[in-house]
Amino acid sequence: MTGFRILITTMLLLPLVVAAQAPPVRVVDARTGVAVAFAHVKATETGAKTAKYYLSDDDGMIRHNLVRPTVFQVSYVGYQTFSDTLFPGGEAIIRLLPEVFSLDELVVTAQYNPGSADRSLYRVNVINQLQLRRTAATDLSGLLRNQMNVRFTQDASLGTGMSLQGLSGEHVKILVDGVPVIGRLNGSIDLSQVNLQNARQVEIIEGPMSVIYGSNALAGVVNIISGDIPGKSLTANAGTYLESVGIVNFDGGFSLNRGINAFSLQAGRNFFAGFSPADEGRAKLWKPRRQINADAGYNLTLKKAVLKAKLSYFDELLLVRGNLLPPYFEKAFDNYFTTSRLTARADITTRGPNPFTASNSLSFYSRVRTLYYNDLTIPEKTPTEYDTTGFGSFLSRAMYTYRSESGLIGIQSGYDANVEWATGERTGNQHHQTTDIAGFATMQIQPADLISLQPGLRYAWNSHFASPLIYAMHVKAGPAKGFMFRTSYSSGFRAPSLKELYLYFVDVNHNITGNPNLSPERSKHLQLQASHRIEKVTYATETEARFFLNDIDNQITLAETGDGAYTYFNLDRSRSMGYVFSLRSSLYPLFDLRLGWGRTGKSNQLTPGEGLRLYWSPELTSEVTCRMDPIDLHMTAIYKYTGRTTRIYMDANGLLSEGFMDSWHNMDLTVLKTFMQKRLSVNAGVRNLFDVTNIVSAGGSGGVHSGGGGNVPVAWGRTYFLKLSYTFVKNDPAKKN
Repeated sequence: MTGFRILITTMLLLPLVVAAQAPPVRVVDARTGVAVAFAHVKATETGAKTAKYYLSDDDGMIRHNLVRPTVFQVSYVGYQTFSDTLFPGGEAIIRLLPEVFSLDELVVTAQYNPGSADRSLYRVNVINQLQLRRTAATDLSGLLRNQMNVRFTQDASLGTGMSLQGLSGEHVKILVDGVPVIGRLNGSIDLSQVNLQNARQVEIIEGPMSVIYGSNALAGVVNIISGDIPGKSLTANAGTYLESVGIVNFDGGFSLNRGINAFSLQAGRNFFAGFSPADEGRAKLWKPRRQINADAGYNLTLKKAVLKAKLSYFDELLLVRGNLLPPYFEKAFDNYFTTSRLTARADITTRGPNPFTASNSLSFYSRVRTLYYNDLTIPEKTPTEYDTTGFGSFLSRAMYTYRSESGLIGIQSGYDANVEWATGERTGNQHHQTTDIAGFATMQIQPADLISLQPGLRYAWNSHFASPLIYAMHVKAGPAKGFMFRTSYSSGFRAPSLKELYLYFVDVNHNITGNPNLSPERSKHLQLQASHRIEKVTYATETEARFFLNDIDNQITLAETGDGAYTYFNLDRSRSMGYVFSLRSSLYPLFDLRLGWGRTGKSNQLTPGEGLRLYWSPELTSEVTCRMDPIDLHMTAIYKYTGRTTRIYMDANGLLSEGFMDSWHNMDLTVLKTFMQKRLSVNAGVRNLFDVTNIVSAGGSGGVHSGGGGNVPVAWGRTYFLKLSYTFVKNDPAKKN
């Protein structure tokens, strides 16, 4: 009887003994086999309603008591997130692929389903989280400044605009999680107003995306992908950025995850004291500014759908100080420009192989100018002039994606409805509105293992202009023996924006008048791309060649009309053409290299019947990183050469003419080091090593900034920076073992 009791007791306790002695899972680097310590692990057993959380130890071990099939999600800075089901008795090793090594980053912009860049029919340039940390960029202008095929237009008051494939301003669509950023001045979004505080990665698609995203996407799309709310109970972060030119930034936030509910809040304050290459008294060439931004988010995760709501707010104060007035030089006129942007959005995405997504957003933008008479002897300032301009936008967008079980056919169809309006003194105290409603559809066809086709159509109704049928065809061949080919041909249409039609923008530095007689742009686009990759155990390289051609009728451009005044005109015809050769290489874990060289040619038909003559501008980029993984130290050098570019102005006879802006060089040096199990990151370095400030501009008065003379400001010279960021993670004790 005693033996029988022992047997029964053993059988009852055996599962507990086995559980207590469940073999640990080890996390290692997929390339070197080195253990990855302090990786974050979320483990969900089959049938369990809650997850358990772990940290790998110094040897990369996850010591657990799980005995059923379990989904392990493992994340660690610098590695791609691992997600797979591990079975008892199976291989107990999780191999994390280094983020910098992979040539197949996960992309979401314009995709049927999130997938690797290698599978996309579009050529997507992904700036991943590790690259974001290396550059220490705080806004979109700092991040894209050294990117290949991206050019900048710089205004010391209006901020930074960009061009892509030789097309700028209204041709480039800036998105945050797929929602357009509103508030263009001089045709461009000020990239210094687009912060990267919560960015997970930035995706750039070069070439026309008019079928999917409509107007403002002829040159391409820049989409900032925000980080998901972490699967932890509590995450908090704080950071600061200091630069010797007079920049002082602070930011912080937290996220809270409670079952199916998750909340997040991020906020920051940026300050720039202003700068002039020479002492110009109170009036600074680069105007002082103060920025405040905040984002609040809520996620509800259900069995069949995920609902997301987000509220984003931005506020900027730009100070344009005037020179002291004679005879006593104790009084001055100062302009205060207050810019605010508020965006509320709500999204729903269904789960499953054929997802449905819907997004609705409401955005408000205002720019208020107040002119003060400032008596410095009291001191007291008295408002003398006041004007405001307001813009708003409502966007409703939905898509349904279907893919056959074989994966050979996929269909994506949807609609978007966009209503924009403008009011205020700078639009003649009148309310102007434009509505654009469109339906679009694309089909992915795979007639053979290595061939994929994607035709697409878009039909839109515009309240001001007749819109033609927009079409596109994308073809991908490969990969075969490391080779990949992509080509696309598409049409485009862009109606003039409300700013181009009606905005009247005049201050001490600008005089821009809208033109209500503008015609819409129509265009054709061609792209070719070929690449080859070699990927070994510790070495990978990818070489690529690209060619593009953009042919636009009635391109809308800003041209000088004399005495520093500008207005918008239609060029009879404009063409941009270019080619790019690039190399990405990694010798893991020691060395990363990116090289790019290309030329962009632009031609403008200023009068009917005139021939098109291409003016070529070269470009060179390089990015070299030396890695010391045992001490987690990265040293990066980034260089870019921007060749001479063309600009349009109106000569003394009232005729459109072409001028040039000189070439220039930029180089940044950065060092990234982490401490405290990668919770604390420290960046330090030098920006604009060659100390470039202004470049020569031939023709006109030097740019929209009428005070520039024959020089155009492009940077504020050599500076030194320091960036600190700290992340704190706390798991719910109830979820721990």
